[in-house]
Amino acid sequence: MDVLDSCACSGGNLPRFVQPVLLALLAREPMHGYALMQKLEETGLFVPSPDMTGCYRMLRDMERSGVLETTTDKGDGPSRRKYAVSALGRRCLNRWTASLTSNRDHLDRVLALLAAVREESGEGLLCPEEDRIFMENVRNKAMAGNIPRKEEIVRLLSYAPDSPQAVYLGYLARQTASAVAGNRAGVWAAVGVDCAPCSMNCAFCAFGESWGVIRETHEWSAERIVDTARRYASEGASWIVLRTTEHYGAARLRELAGAVSAVLPPDCVLVANTGQMNVEEIRRLGEVGVKVMYHALRLGEGRDTPFDPVGRCQALERIREAGMVLAHLVEPLGPEHGNEEIAGVLLAALQAGAQICGVMARSNVPGTPFEGRNAVSDIRLAQVAAVVRLCGGVNTPYVCVHPPVSQAVEWGANVVVVESGAVPRDKKEAEGDWRGFSMEDARRLLVRHGYAVGFCDA
Repeated sequence: MDVLDSCACSGGNLPRFVQPVLLALLAREPMHGYALMQKLEETGLFVPSPDMTGCYRMLRDMERSGVLETTTDKGDGPSRRKYAVSALGRRCLNRWTASLTSNRDHLDRVLALLAAVREESGEGLLCPEEDRIFMENVRNKAMAGNIPRKEEIVRLLSYAPDSPQAVYLGYLARQTASAVAGNRAGVWAAVGVDCAPCSMNCAFCAFGESWGVIRETHEWSAERIVDTARRYASEGASWIVLRTTEHYGAARLRELAGAVSAVLPPDCVLVANTGQMNVEEIRRLGEVGVKVMYHALRLGEGRDTPFDPVGRCQALERIREAGMVLAHLVEPLGPEHGNEEIAGVLLAALQAGAQICGVMARSNVPGTPFEGRNAVSDIRLAQVAAVVRLCGGVNTPYVCVHPPVSQAVEWGANVVVVESGAVPRDKKEAEGDWRGFSMEDARRLLVRHGYAVGFCDA
C-alpha cells in the first residue's frame, strides 16, 4: 500500500483544496508560517479566506505525514519554524495535479450531461412557467435591440442565485452568448501603468491617500509597458488596456498609447482606462490608436466616492460623442448592493451604448474602509453576469466577469481579465500576472465552456 493512498491528494477528500495550494506555494520557496498565510491570502482562491488556525493545524498534520519538512530559525527574536516541501511532498503535489484533473474532467462530463438535458427538455430545471415566459420575453426584447426596463432588470436580479429561476436565467444567457457572439470569447489584458496616493479617497480603492496603503507615486517605464503589451498580444489577448491615474496626464497617455499601438497586431484592440476626459481629449486618443474607453458609473457613486453620479453619466455620453467604443462593468460589486442600485448602474451602461459590459467584484483591500468586509459570492457574481448578457442582447456582444468565475462563463460571460502592474484592488503592484491568473489560464477557462478564443472587432 502506497503511503499516499490515505492522503487527500488521492481524491477522496477535496474540501476547498487548501492543502495543494499550501504545497504549491512552498514548492516555490520555503517560508515561515506567517509569510505563507499572507501568500495564501494573496492568491485570491479562497472566499472567505481559510481559517488560519485550521491552516496551521493542517501544516502540522502535513509535517507529521512527511509531506513537509521544517527547520527552526534562531535569530535575535523568537525562534520561527520554516516549512519546506519534502521529496514525498513533491510526489503528493504531483498526485494532487492528477486527482484534480481527473475530478475536473468528471465534473465537465456531468455538467455537459446536465446542459444537454436542459437544452433537450427546455424545462429550465423546474423553473416556473411564468418566470420562464418573463425571461424569454426580456431576451427577445434585447435581441431585437431594445433595452429592458429597470423593473425588468430588478426582477431578474431578485431571483435567489441558486434558485431554478437563476439556473434558467443562466441557461438563456449562455444561449444568448452563442447567438450574439457566435461562441467567440476574448481576454482583456490590463497593464497598470502607475499608482499614486489619490485625494479622491474612493473607499474601495487602494490608492486612496487617506488609507495610507500606497504611500509613494510609482510607475512602469514605457519600455516595460510596451514589452508587456506585446507579450499579452502574442499570447492571444483581444484587448490591451492601459490603466492610468489622472496624475499620469493626458499628453503622456497619448504618447504611451501611440508607442503601444505601434506594436499590436491588427486584431488586438487598444483600450484606455483613465480619468474623465473631454470630447477633444478622447478624440486625440483615437488618433494614436485607442479604440475603446473604459469608464463606469460605479456602485456607491457619491457615497463611497466623491464623484457626482450625474457627472459620471455625462462622461459616458462624451465617450459616445467622441466616436469611441464604451466599455463599462457593473462594479465594484459587494454583497450589500441591492437590486435597485445594480439595475440602475447596468441601465446607465446600456443606455450609454456599452458594447463591452459585465460585472466586477469588489476586492476588500486591507487598510481601506472595506477591509474585513464580506465579498460577493461567486454564484451572485455569475447571476449578475447572466443578467447583463440577457439584457444587453445584440447591443452587447462582449460580457466580462472579473475575477474569472467559472459559473459566470457558463452563464454567458465571454471575456475574462488578466492584469499586471499597478492594481487599485491590491495593496501592492503585480510584477507578473495578478494573483497568478495567466493568459493560458484564461484560455483554458473559456475553451472549457465551449468558446473559441480570440476576436476583436470592437
